[in-house]
Amino acid sequence: MPPSPSADAPERIPVSVAWSRTPFGRSDGVRGLFRHVRGDERAARAVAAAVARVGIDPRHVADLVLGTTQPRGELGGNVARAVALLAGLPASVGGVPVDRGDASGLEALLHAGRSIAAGVDEVQVAAGVDHLHHLPAASGADHHPRLVERSSRGTLSAGLVAEHLAASRGIPRARQEDHAAESHARALAASDEGIVAVDGHDPAGGLVEARADQGPRRDVSAATLAAFGPVFLPGSGTITAATGAPDADGAAAAVVMSAARAARLGAAARARRVAGTVAAVAPAAAGMAAAEAISRLLERTGLEPSAVDLYEIDETFAAVTLATIDQLRLDPARVNVHGGAVAIGHAPGATGLRMAMTLARALGERRLRRGVVAMGSSLGQGIALLVERCGPEDATR
Repeated sequence: MPPSPSADAPERIPVSVAWSRTPFGRSDGVRGLFRHVRGDERAARAVAAAVARVGIDPRHVADLVLGTTQPRGELGGNVARAVALLAGLPASVGGVPVDRGDASGLEALLHAGRSIAAGVDEVQVAAGVDHLHHLPAASGADHHPRLVERSSRGTLSAGLVAEHLAASRGIPRARQEDHAAESHARALAASDEGIVAVDGHDPAGGLVEARADQGPRRDVSAATLAAFGPVFLPGSGTITAATGAPDADGAAAAVVMSAARAARLGAAARARRVAGTVAAVAPAAAGMAAAEAISRLLERTGLEPSAVDLYEIDETFAAVTLATIDQLRLDPARVNVHGGAVAIGHAPGATGLRMAMTLARALGERRLRRGVVAMGSSLGQGIALLVERCGPEDATR
């Protein structure tokens, strides 16, 4: 048998060659863009668009890895396999759902990259979807009573964990609101490259072609933000509906392959995965899980935080992003440059992939080299990926 390729051989280097996502719509029974559209249908549209953008024979795809946090109802069964079939991929393409809470979309991308780096497959699709209007995040959960022996009941509420983080880290409400306003402004200024138009419905129930995220607002000001009351700790809290990410319905997909296969197929690599890591902290410190994952990733790669050009960091709450910026002493101008979930909305199964897509686009637009995308997740887990922008000359570098 021929020797196996080394870890730095083109056959083992994962590169992303195409991205696609649907708009993110509000999880709202009256105004939500996708209140009458199934989640698996939107996931199939994102997957089909991503594969079509590569321009390769879909039979090259070996597997579809799909992140979702609500594997039931319309996203139940093996929804990954169902989405592959709905997307028109050949029957030879497998499918596997993965769930790492809020970071499920990023987990799908990490999973696909690991398969390629291990030499298991050469072409995979990583995707993510959630429909929090049809399948609310809190419904159906039945945590074991003994779980509180290792934490507390409060740690089962992401909002209370974020309130504790804001209080313990000295992040006042005004700073959170400034961050939220900047998130909306950046999201509105960003291009919509990669968004695939899908069917949705207007408030009157009429069929519309959805082409843009529903969340970012132009009327955000100090006055409008000040009008919101605390959500989780009425009277004493600092987190409001305006400084937390609204629930959203959305889907995203990426085609990932080895650099060697991309070269053979003539597929232009946009970003290559350099390293990825998973970290965990105590459930009560869940807001710092993304920071812990980034720290571990930088330690493994021997990089200083300043050596990374751009960061995409968990924005389920403004307080979480700000605490991560403070902990790692990051330049806020390099973080979430196209806005974050506070403006766009948070569809847990898809958000991590949406962030990775945004990061790849931002690196390309600015002709920068390195980026890190990181998310925290349920009960104190975190994922971080280090990527580098690719051109024809450096996909295999």
